[in-house]
Amino acid sequence: MSEEPRVPGWEMPGPVVDPATPAVAVGATGSIYDLGYRRYDGPRLGRPHAIRALLLHSLKVAYGIGRGGRAKLAPIILGGFAVIPAIIGVGIIALARQLGEGSRIIEEANPIRHDTYFSVILVPVSLFTAIQAPEIVGRDQRYSLLSLYFSRALRRLDYSLARYLGMVLAMLIFLLLPQVIIFGGLVLSAADVGKELRTELGLVPPTVAQAVIASMLLAGVATVISSYTPRRLYATVGIIVVLAVAPIITNLLVELGTADIARVAVLASPPDVLDATNAFLFNRGSTTEVVTRAALPGLAYVSAALVITAAAVGVLVRRFERIAV
Repeated sequence: MSEEPRVPGWEMPGPVVDPATPAVAVGATGSIYDLGYRRYDGPRLGRPHAIRALLLHSLKVAYGIGRGGRAKLAPIILGGFAVIPAIIGVGIIALARQLGEGSRIIEEANPIRHDTYFSVILVPVSLFTAIQAPEIVGRDQRYSLLSLYFSRALRRLDYSLARYLGMVLAMLIFLLLPQVIIFGGLVLSAADVGKELRTELGLVPPTVAQAVIASMLLAGVATVISSYTPRRLYATVGIIVVLAVAPIITNLLVELGTADIARVAVLASPPDVLDATNAFLFNRGSTTEVVTRAALPGLAYVSAALVITAAAVGVLVRRFERIAV
């Protein structure tokens, strides 16, 4: 075959190469570009910084900070249900104190007090736990992000504890904010501010202790359930079922006359345990019949809360130690 004629002095134009352009190796299936990657020479912050960052991220996720508007709906709505009764109760007490006579009777009849407020907001607290715990624990499984976390300085134990403690801090804020409103409202509306302040300060230790116990227990139960499914709906329903069905079972056992079994079952029911710890810490009667009939010492319920919390955290840690990524 004869070669095609060529015009003298004319050649097929090739690609224009800029000397500043990185070298390119062209192959049959792709190209390799020298982009000039450099090693990171900055400070290595290590595990403590990674744990703190993940804990802070968990707290932000619980309240929808840094996320879209839909992520903020549940915290805002449930937070409103938790805070508004405190504002209304403080307002009623402030108006009653302006009347002078009869204010003491109104204050005692008002259910918005430090020792009764946990039972008032038990439903919003339970819903907040059931909705936000799957967001903190389940999203990483849903979007396959665990391998990225575990490929860095963060260990599996660090991850599980950081997620759990982030949920605990979120619960503490949720529980203590209304108590702070009650504290400030009662002190500022009192005729004798100094006397009222001393009275309120005496209620701070049991209030904080109950908030800590409730946060640790509910966060432990919620996170361990959420860790076993990446689906948010399944985890939320599972948490609600555990928190709602346990008191029903204990009440049913009491109605059937099995008092001995009921005394043991009540120690495994998180809502009943928290009601009993609240009654023990504030030295008042329980609001549930099953706790009253059980007639167990207050320290038994405190111990039960700690045991349930420790068991839940242990299962949570084991879950992330064994989970495949």
